[in-house]
Amino acid sequence: MRIHCKVAALMLLLGCTALAKNESLEELRTRADNAHGADQAKFSIEYAQAELEHANYLFAKGDVDEAQAAVGSVMDYVRKGAQAATSSGKRLKQTEIELRKLEHRMKDIGASLNIDDRPPVMKDVDEIEQVRSGLLTAMWGTQAEPKTKP
Repeated sequence: MRIHCKVAALMLLLGCTALAKNESLEELRTRADNAHGADQAKFSIEYAQAELEHANYLFAKGDVDEAQAAVGSVMDYVRKGAQAATSSGKRLKQTEIELRKLEHRMKDIGASLNIDDRPPVMKDVDEIEQVRSGLLTAMWGTQAEPKTKP
């Protein structure tokens, strides 16, 4: 009986901790907008990831126009996060890694959309690839630039 109570208390504590970490999109956006340097890079990408999931929800619900607007917001914060990482010279590697994950997620979302709704999302996937390329160049110089296909 005591073990069950301890396990239940532990689960309750972990649940409360998880709920405390869940912030609304507005709180994440405010945190990203108010941060500077490496923190702005971190919070901007964090917001972009959350907003992308919100856009996916909107696409699934059938609100394509709102979802496209949310994807536009994702791209604004992708650019802002990459710019903050580049200008501060910090969190370059972590920002590039997070952008790669975001790019893959956006590609998956784009592939699940109606054929008419895909092109804008796939264009944004290509732009994220370019932003990532810029981060790699900032980290490693010109030898990190992607090779052109013959």
